[in-house]
Amino acid sequence: MPPKKRIRPEKAAIESAVEEVLKKGQSIRSVATAYKISKSYLADIVKKVKEPLSTYTHNPNIGNRRIFSQKQEAQLTDYLKRSSKMCYGLTTKQVKELAYQFAAANHVAPEKWIEQQKATKDWFRGFMKRNPSLSVRKPENTSLSRATSFNQENVGKFYENLANVLNKKKIEPHMIWNLDETGCLTVTNPPKVIATRGCKQVGQMTSTERGQLVTMLGFINASGGTVPPVFVFPRVHFKEFMLQGCPKGALGLANPSGWITEESFYRSMIHFIKYVKPSEENPCLLLCDNHSSHITIDIVTLARDNHITILTFPPHCSHRLQPLDVSVYGPFKARYREAMNAWMISQPGKTVSIYEVAQFANTAYVAAFSMENIIAGFQKTGIHPFNRNTFTEDDFLTSFVTDRPMPELRDAEVTTDDAHGLGAKIPSTVDAPPTSADILSTSPSQTTGSVSNPSTMVLSPECVRPYPKALPRKNTQNRSKKMKSTVITDTPEKDALMEKRDIEADPKQDEEMQCQRGRMCGK
Repeated sequence: MPPKKRIRPEKAAIESAVEEVLKKGQSIRSVATAYKISKSYLADIVKKVKEPLSTYTHNPNIGNRRIFSQKQEAQLTDYLKRSSKMCYGLTTKQVKELAYQFAAANHVAPEKWIEQQKATKDWFRGFMKRNPSLSVRKPENTSLSRATSFNQENVGKFYENLANVLNKKKIEPHMIWNLDETGCLTVTNPPKVIATRGCKQVGQMTSTERGQLVTMLGFINASGGTVPPVFVFPRVHFKEFMLQGCPKGALGLANPSGWITEESFYRSMIHFIKYVKPSEENPCLLLCDNHSSHITIDIVTLARDNHITILTFPPHCSHRLQPLDVSVYGPFKARYREAMNAWMISQPGKTVSIYEVAQFANTAYVAAFSMENIIAGFQKTGIHPFNRNTFTEDDFLTSFVTDRPMPELRDAEVTTDDAHGLGAKIPSTVDAPPTSADILSTSPSQTTGSVSNPSTMVLSPECVRPYPKALPRKNTQNRSKKMKSTVITDTPEKDALMEKRDIEADPKQDEEMQCQRGRMCGK
């Protein structure tokens, strides 16, 4: 007969049992029987209780082989979560190595860990079970530009410009618009299908090896409304049959590359004005990225003449600030792939061309450009209802690595990120906490001061493995001017665009201006 499985008593039951023994004077045997607790286990707990009974809480150290205390494991868990939010998450092997270094720095590393120079598989498996908030995930590729540009300074400037425009123009929600392009390919990743268990390779039919690109330009407003999209086909001349099955009222354009150009964007703006009809009494705010085709003097003149204020997002921040990217284009791409896969199944042996793209986009457009998705995008980005505090400190952790002081500040003070990575300024004379190398390289008899007793000193995982940090900026004079969120329809921005156009038309003027600037600087 197999032994009966032992049920671990609950924490509340143990605390109540200890209270009855110490406070009410009940015998350990009778209380253990009443609460179904082992008599010897309850006796050991009662013997160890020394603090006042009112403050006693039961924190069992389950198992005699536990390496870290609950507090130390909590520190390790927070470190792993923070590293992941910074887009520098640790692999399974790196976590084992960090655990060994953490244990060695605190002088609790087992002999087996010291031999292998890392934690064992059993410890890692138990650590993950004790911390269900952690899991092994496959991360998405995140470019360094996106990670570093999404910081408090860039985002704060955008919300400052947005607040100024909304307060000055008194723009209604249905006149707050966002436009952006997305690519519709003739070859996409197939959806998941049912196949034989254990089969290593599962194929799904696609049209060709590499597809052609059709650009779609979408428009949404803060009230959940839309304007018919614009399609740019990779052809020299546009033909009406290319829009067969497209959303009603859509505009078709052509460009050999399939990308949107200054000319095609100008025609798209005329298409937008035709449906929105902004006026002096009912002005319009248009939010878009700072692509070169969007920022031209012709676009600015057209917008100003039709009472449209154009506000650009900070560079590489549209994935968090643009409503179309946040809540619309994700569902759109998923529905687009489903529509294409359904067509491939119903039309075996046929290849997808650019002439079927419009009908696939129509099916996805109806499902993704819903009022619910659109309103959620404006709300999540803090554009409407306006909320400049929609992003928390954790959202800006991706810029922690490159949040560095400017060269002129390094001599007087050093910008060091605090516990939340917000760049609090502290004097450069503050001593850094001792690292694991400092502790391990110093014997107990040689240490002095705060490290005089290494066995009682507790180091955090950050001391063992500091968070990644980029090197200080170089003091270079030829630093290019960084782009930022701007209202390009304002007069200073318009004048700058006109000057840029004149310089491109007459290169000699550019040389004369550079010589004049050199004389002013004393060169």
